[in-house]
Amino acid sequence: MENIRIEAFFGMDSRPYELIREGRLEEYRQAAYELRSAWHSTREAGQKWNGPISFRDDGTVMALSILPIRKRRPF
Repeated sequence: MENIRIEAFFGMDSRPYELIREGRLEEYRQAAYELRSAWHSTREAGQKWNGPISFRDDGTVMALSILPIRKRRPF
């Protein structure tokens, strides 16, 4: 990828994560559904993040950001 560097982020709100970890799947589904209305719009969040961002119905978020170009030093 030459000089282009990309930062990637994947995450999940801690409340639904804890429900999954404890095996409480029905409660997880409800919590993920409730979170959808509290999230920023993809467009609004993408402007703050400086790249594409995706909020999924399952409560997860994935985002990419292109970092400033940095010249490589010759060997």
